[in-house]
Amino acid sequence: MENSTTVLDLDFGMSQLSGNKKLLFTLLEKFSEEYRSTEAKLQSMVEQNEFNEAYSLVHTLKGVTGNLGLFALHNASKPVESCFRNEQRLSDNYESFLSTLNETIAAVDALTGDASGDSEQASEPQNDSAAAQQAKKQLLAALKASEFISQEKLDGWIDSIGLADPKRSAIIDAVDELDYEAAIAELESI
Repeated sequence: MENSTTVLDLDFGMSQLSGNKKLLFTLLEKFSEEYRSTEAKLQSMVEQNEFNEAYSLVHTLKGVTGNLGLFALHNASKPVESCFRNEQRLSDNYESFLSTLNETIAAVDALTGDASGDSEQASEPQNDSAAAQQAKKQLLAALKASEFISQEKLDGWIDSIGLADPKRSAIIDAVDELDYEAAIAELESI
């Protein structure tokens, strides 16, 4: 189920690509490269009253983000796209859209290890990234709801969180034994 506030839903993205994580990461990197300059492009289009071009750019962005599981940006794109198309002006939600765009690109960069931003970002610990926080949040939600968690899904979340081996093993063992309380306690202690 699509969650409008989820910045990066890896499970959904992988489900769109038959579980091909490598392809998903390649497409996410391409997304980040292609849309990194969107704010500047839109600014130029608006200044030149090129609202049809701005609509087209945001419309494409909305489609790509919906397919990759970048739901917060997908949903933030809708009012901006509509305003460009129907009213030929900036939406009242434009600043929020730009903030979500930048947050999404930062999460994708953190997940894919893209250091084309700044070199300091690359040296940040993995578990402080937006993608790691999102993965931790999704795993905690699944554990608290006592959902069945496939090994592939669990590995994906744990890889995204970037856990060291003792913690990783403790969480995997707890999930394997269906001791979700222990897994939650381990996860909340990081």
